[in-house]
Amino acid sequence: MGSSKAGTPAFQPGVYRDEPDRNDAASTSSAVLLGDIDSYPEEDLPAYSDIPAIPRKVAQNVPLENMTPVSIPFSTSDSFCETIWTNFPDYSKHADTLEQMIRQQSMFPPVYWVYIHGTHTETVKRGNKETKNKVVDFFIQINLTHLLSTTPGLDVENHIEMLEDNRRGYRGGILPKVSPNLSDMEESNALRAWCQKFVDDPAGWKAFKLKREVRHHDTARLEQLIRSLIASTNYRGHVSINFPLQHKEVVVLSPGKINELRTKRWLRWVFYLTFLWIFSWPVLFFITKRYEVVKAVFNYTSDPAESEERVPAVMSEMEFFQRWESAIRRGIYGRYDGVMGDDYRIATLEADARGVIASNNPQTPRTGNAFADGALNLLGAGLQIAGDYRDARGWGADT
Repeated sequence: MGSSKAGTPAFQPGVYRDEPDRNDAASTSSAVLLGDIDSYPEEDLPAYSDIPAIPRKVAQNVPLENMTPVSIPFSTSDSFCETIWTNFPDYSKHADTLEQMIRQQSMFPPVYWVYIHGTHTETVKRGNKETKNKVVDFFIQINLTHLLSTTPGLDVENHIEMLEDNRRGYRGGILPKVSPNLSDMEESNALRAWCQKFVDDPAGWKAFKLKREVRHHDTARLEQLIRSLIASTNYRGHVSINFPLQHKEVVVLSPGKINELRTKRWLRWVFYLTFLWIFSWPVLFFITKRYEVVKAVFNYTSDPAESEERVPAVMSEMEFFQRWESAIRRGIYGRYDGVMGDDYRIATLEADARGVIASNNPQTPRTGNAFADGALNLLGAGLQIAGDYRDARGWGADT
């Protein structure tokens, strides 16, 4: 159980960081009107006719389902699969088993998404009473996991970072502190030393956590590009763009009835709805010893956003945007709601190509009316008609 795959590299501890830089953050969100798009300089945005650059590496041949971290025995999760808990007894009894599981899990990136959400408020009047309803105009979800690693589970790169000596953190206590540190431990293998300390801890309630983190992804830049695209459709509603993570944390809990119950999703909801969490949370907090000393870090690029020498793991933010631009535009016009996969993107590109061929065909009928000609050339994604209509009047505004 939890055995490491062959070819696991020798451990070289990196530097653990509690708080990533703004541009390193794995998520960013906003919900503003598109009138704010004027704050972004036009000259920084790409022309929609630009041809996407060829990515430096291609991870498209790796099925997305194979990028999900391998399952852990005796595990459960929250509703979004952000946190995975396990109380498998061997992880609390054998340091080598715990270490192998952590190393194996650290080779898989978190499941990384971009959510593009457009909504407006619709007011319905019935006599003297007004009812406001939130209407979802589009909710596009694109999986970005393949941009973090080309060989998930087989990476020769070591993604592990350990909590640095003399840096405050959860080192087996109830509160963050700077001790004990590695200089107090005899083993040169930092991860193994902390696993051994966790196993040897006689505490009845203890937790060992692995965090996954995305760094050096310029989410602000990508959000700017997507907002400019949405603005070009003359959408007048409210837009939010965020970058959530699934499988963000793996938490090993010591076996026992209390730790088993605290991970039951239905029981957690009972405590939330009855406000019993007000009493239970402090109790669990003060009886649980925490070990949060290890992270698995996946760099979108080699350097932060402000660096001119940054090299993407797979493709840059601009390359990704150009690759998905037409599909996102089609999804916005078509009020797409759900996961947008690569098959949708490819189908859109093929439809666009057919539309270009038709528009260049001298035998295609011309009426002199742009809207009517768009109807005759409706071989592509069906965007020209929608674009002509919505560009003239705008759409998605609050009513």
